[in-house]
Amino acid sequence: MILVLFQTHIAAALLAFTPPAAHSLSDTLPPWRDPSPHRVVHVQVSRAVQLEVLDWGGQGKTLIFLAGGGEAGHVYDGFAPRFTSRYHVIAITRRGVGASSHPSAGYDTTTLVRDIVAALDSLGITKASFVGHSFAGSELNGLAVRYPERVDRLVYLDCGFDERALFDSPEWKSGAVQSPLPPEGTYENNTIFTWLLWAERLSGPGFPEAEARALYQFDDQGNFIGSSSIDSVIDRLGRGTEAIDLRRIQAPALALYAVPGSAEVLYPWWATLDPTARAKGQKSFEALDRLQTRLRDRFRDQVPRVRVVIIPGARHYLFLTHSGEVTHQMLEFLAAPAL
Repeated sequence: MILVLFQTHIAAALLAFTPPAAHSLSDTLPPWRDPSPHRVVHVQVSRAVQLEVLDWGGQGKTLIFLAGGGEAGHVYDGFAPRFTSRYHVIAITRRGVGASSHPSAGYDTTTLVRDIVAALDSLGITKASFVGHSFAGSELNGLAVRYPERVDRLVYLDCGFDERALFDSPEWKSGAVQSPLPPEGTYENNTIFTWLLWAERLSGPGFPEAEARALYQFDDQGNFIGSSSIDSVIDRLGRGTEAIDLRRIQAPALALYAVPGSAEVLYPWWATLDPTARAKGQKSFEALDRLQTRLRDRFRDQVPRVRVVIIPGARHYLFLTHSGEVTHQMLEFLAAPAL
């Protein structure tokens, strides 16, 4: 029921979040250090574009994580290290976001996929398995169809869809899937703490602080300064999403879907909503349910070698809300003989 469009609303909400005016902390905070055990490098993918690459190391075949729309690879800081005992694990931050370059163009599927392949070439990686969340499903589809020789396996984290069909759907165009947001707390003071709490409420437990700091700038007292992504990056990505023939995806694929089962689960802040907002939330939930069911069935029917797994009670960031089950399903799939 919850899919790429909900993540898009979350990212848009995070980018648009403007709590009350900042109240400076009394003391300068000690310099912050990313606790995730990765090495950070930048690779050149075109004359004017570099991409941030996070490398957690590890043994075995390469496993590459791609984040949702408007997000950096740091969103996997707590999740990706689970796989280093069996795989060499990296994440790539796409153009326009965080520490990657912010060119004015190149947010179409063709260019985004070429960026990934150029990053592989720069890193000396011939072939890899790819894990994508939310908007990254469009990149997985493009990689599998246009560069099948570079793809071993695909894991779709609540993004096994035809993304172009999603953005062209009547539910999306009409705004029927617009999600109600939680009311701001009285404690809001526009610091890293309240931004991180906002992100965790919207997505799930364990939202990495490094991701918030990758997407937004904070001063040495923890006060919000501004965004670290190109303006309207989510809109640019949506407009640039290209149609992909799902029947041409030949790589083995695992499609994990979050199915919360009710508006109350989909929106954990349900109890804080007034009757009008609840009515809107119920309609949004029902529209999401219809749309995801339709797109999920299409993906299952058209992708030749896909394994579909439903995770009841999960939300869109299912690798945060149900990390244990997602890890299990991924390891089972990645280690199994080819379908």
